[in-house]
Amino acid sequence: MVAVLIGASASATAAPAEERRLLVLEAPGNVLTKNARERLHAAIGEVATGYGLVLASAKSLPEKLLGCALPGCLSPIAAASGAIFVLRVDAKFIKESFKLSVELWHSDEGKLLGRERRDCPICDEQDLWGSAALMTQGMLARALREPSKPAPAQPTPPLVMPPVTPALTQTPAAPPGRAWQYAGIAMSAAGLAVLATGIYLWSVDGHPAQPDHVRDTRKYGLPMTLGGGAVLVAGAGLLVWSFWSGPAQITLGPSGMRVAGRF
Repeated sequence: MVAVLIGASASATAAPAEERRLLVLEAPGNVLTKNARERLHAAIGEVATGYGLVLASAKSLPEKLLGCALPGCLSPIAAASGAIFVLRVDAKFIKESFKLSVELWHSDEGKLLGRERRDCPICDEQDLWGSAALMTQGMLARALREPSKPAPAQPTPPLVMPPVTPALTQTPAAPPGRAWQYAGIAMSAAGLAVLATGIYLWSVDGHPAQPDHVRDTRKYGLPMTLGGGAVLVAGAGLLVWSFWSGPAQITLGPSGMRVAGRF
């Protein structure tokens, strides 16, 4: 796993006390090209900056700390880099597949804040560093989330009785249309993702991947394209239907009963 601590590249002694750093630490045995390693660190650095963290450089660490086991080395790593968060990344990219594992540690508490893993049999290097950034974003969001504060109590207003009118209007509770909207949005998003992946796999079928290897991805791309398109259409239809239907309203008065609504 690659441990990533995001913080400033300046030394720990020069950092202000309130500055929070994150260090990117790669696990021994990583199999990455130079370009993939640079893009992975850059993607994680952008995520850390978005959370107000400064990326610390692993070049300032002694050689013995780069390959030591966590959490036993968290204290000396924190002392050498000034990082409060350590992200350890274990990444191996071979041909068209990768294995990725990411752990987020709190160096002061010696606590594991999160661990995520992804294995992809047919992916490129861009999928690798993109997945690492998404996994880092999710773990940082959970680690930095502050508990919500209860709202201050408001004084209870005096009770005012409305004037009596001859007509009585009864509006039943709205149907669970919002749940259908969420379901339609989720199905549409999932269908679009599967459709895009299928189209990509279909388009690269037959292209050379290595000097002696040709991509054979049509058998994956065709069913994913058809299935993703079907799910996208179903989700869009469900979303349209949820916005079209509406609650009915029943009004009782001296002149009789009136039912109004949109069906």
